[in-house]
Amino acid sequence: MNGIILASGFSRRMGKNKLLMNIGEEVILQKVIREIKKSDISNIILVAREDNVIEIGIREEIQVIKNESATYGQSQSIKVGLTKVNANQNFMFFCGDQPFIDSSSINKLITASIRLKDNIIIPRVKGKTGSPVIFPKFLKDELEALKGDVGGREVIKSNNSKVIYVDINNDLFLQDIDTMDDYKKFITNIEE
Repeated sequence: MNGIILASGFSRRMGKNKLLMNIGEEVILQKVIREIKKSDISNIILVAREDNVIEIGIREEIQVIKNESATYGQSQSIKVGLTKVNANQNFMFFCGDQPFIDSSSINKLITASIRLKDNIIIPRVKGKTGSPVIFPKFLKDELEALKGDVGGREVIKSNNSKVIYVDINNDLFLQDIDTMDDYKKFITNIEE
């Protein structure tokens, strides 16, 4: 399984790079990478824009690609990440700002993808859905054709009959950190 971490955003709502903010003893992105490394993902790729984010990927000994065209939106990050994948494996896209993902839930999604290999696997927590999403390898061309600040939602919509939802028991699995209010609210979950 390819794991592509999208970390090229501009953190406009936060006002500073949220991926570099502390959460416990590490920064948000570092926590995300370490959980992915504990999972069954065999090929981890970090797509980043800022040098200090790239340095984290290098220190964590994963593949890193600099996204020189991040201003074109999330679709560009997806395309850049797909340049380094193992084409014989499916693709799992992660957001760099989801510090509550855990390796056992990631592995549950991977197991579903292995069993249902031609389907899009989407995590669901208490009826809500989000990232990380697994796309089957045959959808690579559709993902590469995305334009603008759109993620995989367009590909999901056009392949709706192939979507499988997998229930995850971690209530915070889908939670991202977009604003200072998010950070203040959810940082207490780590520190308690």
